[in-house]
Amino acid sequence: MSGLDNGVKRDRLILGILFIAASVAFIVAIHMTGALAEVVKIYFPYADSLFNGVIPDMEYPPFALVFIALPRLFAATEMGYLIVFVAEVAVFFIIGLIVTGKLAKRYNFSQHMAMLIYTILMLLMFEFVVDRFDIFPAILTLLSFYCLVTKRYVWAFALLSIATMTKLYPAVLFPIYLIPLIYNRDWMNALKGAGVFILVAALTILPFILAGSLESATYFLTYHMDRPIQIESTASSIIFLFQALGLTNVDIVFSYGSDNIVGPWPDAVAPFLTPLMIAAVVAVYAMYAYMLVSLRRDGKDNENNRMILLGSAALLSIMAFMIFGKVFSSQYPIWIIPPIVFMMMMPISPTSKRYILAMTVAAIILAQLNFAVNIGISGGGANITDAGMMIVLARNVLLFVLFAYIIRISMDVWKKPRRAAYFEE
Repeated sequence: MSGLDNGVKRDRLILGILFIAASVAFIVAIHMTGALAEVVKIYFPYADSLFNGVIPDMEYPPFALVFIALPRLFAATEMGYLIVFVAEVAVFFIIGLIVTGKLAKRYNFSQHMAMLIYTILMLLMFEFVVDRFDIFPAILTLLSFYCLVTKRYVWAFALLSIATMTKLYPAVLFPIYLIPLIYNRDWMNALKGAGVFILVAALTILPFILAGSLESATYFLTYHMDRPIQIESTASSIIFLFQALGLTNVDIVFSYGSDNIVGPWPDAVAPFLTPLMIAAVVAVYAMYAYMLVSLRRDGKDNENNRMILLGSAALLSIMAFMIFGKVFSSQYPIWIIPPIVFMMMMPISPTSKRYILAMTVAAIILAQLNFAVNIGISGGGANITDAGMMIVLARNVLLFVLFAYIIRISMDVWKKPRRAAYFEE
């Protein structure tokens, strides 16, 4: 075994131990302070309900119940459940670490640097990583993406379906996976992939149907239809800016498990946000498909360009789902960590990589500041101030700037001269 492989394994072990140590510190802190972890407050009752023979109505897709219920197999108390849940999170963090290293090796990027960036971003989101279940769909999506680029298409679509049935957002990647297959006229793999995606989703719902609880399995689809605008959404933060200027007034209400805003402006805007989000995601698909066709037409169809566009399209579709929707919870930046790390592996300019990473870190810091000020200090709800909401606005604006910057990177690949290398400054 080479010294390089030994070095990668050593770094992976060190980073894994670092995350586990932070996880232990989190559990100790919860135990010593008596704080009620979100895992205990939200997920434990779902798991306990299932173990008492009642299928709970959840706002999450049905496969989420697997990750939520698994710790309950080993622990019947709240603290025991928290410990096992955090251990489950640590396992997925390490899986993500391994896959990140494999992707870096495939694209001739430093495995040490890729794993370090992945770990730093996860640690910056640490309390959301260990006290929510968003890492599970994020790492399932990463595994799926790895299978896609290594041409294991059946596994890619199967894992993407499982991720989607864990939390809905990976569904936006389904067309991103299909577009290059259609572009290459690989109809067989496109059909198999679509079929596997649908079949796995159906099999996920099947146990609920057999148990006579189809309503529970599909509850996540109807749950969000009529909900108001969540307070951290882009639309909410913009409306709060106008409130701070004295141009409108809104009220904060708690419903659907979050703080939301109601009033003349939010009520008028809310019905248009889901169509806007869908339009933004579809625009990403159209841009990606057009650019792929243009690469072939202009003689620029090579592996580097295709991978840059694939990574950009995956990241943009997830960001569009976040930025333009009615809901944008504090933990959502976990979703973009894997595609951000993938973009760091691509042959784009070092300056672009620095900008992408700097904006991502700054957005995460603002997300943490929002949580500290609006929840920790203000206490949430009606106590949230206009000044506190400007932190949310700053985060959302920064992520929109990052969104636009990723579009620019795609445009540069599309427009660059045939023989020019994008990484040249």
